[in-house]
Amino acid sequence: MADYHEIEVEPLTPTIGAEVRGVDLHRSLGEVAQAEIREALLRHLVLFVRDQDVSEAEQLAFASTFGPPVPASAISESGGDELLFVTLEDTADDPPRSDRWHTDVPFVEQPPDVAVLSMQLSPPVGGDTMWANLYAAYDALSPTMQEVVAGLDLDLDLGTSAEAIRSMYGEDYYAQVMARFRVARHPLVRVHPVTGRRALYLCGSFMRGIAGMHPAESDLLLGYLRSGLDDPNIGCRWRWKQGDVAVWDERCTNHRGLSDHYPGHRIVRRCLAGSGVPIGARPR
Repeated sequence: MADYHEIEVEPLTPTIGAEVRGVDLHRSLGEVAQAEIREALLRHLVLFVRDQDVSEAEQLAFASTFGPPVPASAISESGGDELLFVTLEDTADDPPRSDRWHTDVPFVEQPPDVAVLSMQLSPPVGGDTMWANLYAAYDALSPTMQEVVAGLDLDLDLGTSAEAIRSMYGEDYYAQVMARFRVARHPLVRVHPVTGRRALYLCGSFMRGIAGMHPAESDLLLGYLRSGLDDPNIGCRWRWKQGDVAVWDERCTNHRGLSDHYPGHRIVRRCLAGSGVPIGARPR
């Protein structure tokens, strides 16, 4: 806490996650507070702020601390205001879909840097979200395995988002996406543009496979790398309350929203900020 002057930061674990106090997201943050929050995010990878029942405008203003807002669109030409926010609602008739390790919107040329989520309606029990530190997942590999994966690329497609796009935005937009979408290719080992650290850029069901490998080879290697995400020593878990706000670095984390609250009712609203072409460990 001594490192900060306008905010208080309490780590959740030594590896990832921290709760931030002393900020009111209903008001504009000063330059010092913004700089300290950006520094805290680089250090802890995911931050949580309690008791912030923010409006869309307030959520977007906070997200802008980390870069220009970007749409959650699979095709760049369709970036309208309606796609700046994604609202996910879990009900008995529409079960949770995010109970898998993933990162958001990695299948575009310039994936988002940061996500900001507002808990609009929390279930009475359950529905926690977990985050994993992808720096730590990379660091846990042997030097030999780090050398093996350093030059590999991932082919990424829409994965399970294809059906979500259809249900959320309708048949017309779904048809546009499917007609114009192209498979993206990004490095498996991603270098953070600010910290310079290497992370395993694991993207969940969006990973079509490792470029140039037979499917069986790709499945074997990705299965092994994914298994490291289940190490509790590289993760944190957040128990939501209504009004909570979370912000995380998409470039070096995975997350999964647990589905144990089903059939309970939950509503979350997410927006994204900043974007960039992923940097690999080796020249491409």
